[in-house]
Amino acid sequence: MSDQEPPAAQPRPGLTAAQTLQFIKDNFVLVSAAALLIGVALSTTFLSAYLSFFNWHLLWFVQYTDIITFGLLAAGIMSGSITLLQGFAQTVLAGKTFEQRRSGLIILVVLWVVGISLNIWGAARAGEGYFHVLSGAVAFGAAITLIFIMAGYFEASKLPSAIQSLFILLFLVIIAAGLGRWLGESVEETSDFNQDVYFKDQTLNNVKLVIVMSRHTVLLKDKVLYVVLTGDITKFRTADKNAKPKSVPEE
Repeated sequence: MSDQEPPAAQPRPGLTAAQTLQFIKDNFVLVSAAALLIGVALSTTFLSAYLSFFNWHLLWFVQYTDIITFGLLAAGIMSGSITLLQGFAQTVLAGKTFEQRRSGLIILVVLWVVGISLNIWGAARAGEGYFHVLSGAVAFGAAITLIFIMAGYFEASKLPSAIQSLFILLFLVIIAAGLGRWLGESVEETSDFNQDVYFKDQTLNNVKLVIVMSRHTVLLKDKVLYVVLTGDITKFRTADKNAKPKSVPEE
């Protein structure tokens, strides 16, 4: 018998970026359809969570074109947010050792806490609510966590399994719903969304603009929601914060 030891098993090579691009190229129609379905589902979840924060009955006024428009708007906002979040994640993942990555994670958490504290202080100083700061911080943390999860698969050069993909998709839905609630709280608690709304026969000053849809526009004044025809509005203008709201025109 030979005294030579059998060669050690070589690790199976992971999925490379070239293989991933080739898979997308070979299955472009299927991948595009899946991306479209996921995008519509996330946009619908985001819009539903946003409108349901005020009143779920507002969903009856949504047209399918509104979902597409809102989805494109959300995609533009999220693309910039993902770039920012990826930068934070790279701060942690740049470390090669556990100690380096732990230091990066500590820095990220400290920046997160400082940012929350400054935003709460600013909201309290302005006499506004701060629940939108907390919900935004939770959504931010969830998004960072998801990026870490995806970065782990990228570093391992492999695709997630079917169960893991379902978990990621569920995580995306939860993040979309959380972002919708954050936006709703931001509209209600801050003055950033206050507008002067000009109608054909009168002007409505310093009211919160909830959403402009293809057929209807939703306004908020003194905790009361008003749904008006978008076609009756002639102009929007950033509100004068010192102006007092006027009555809402009846349809």
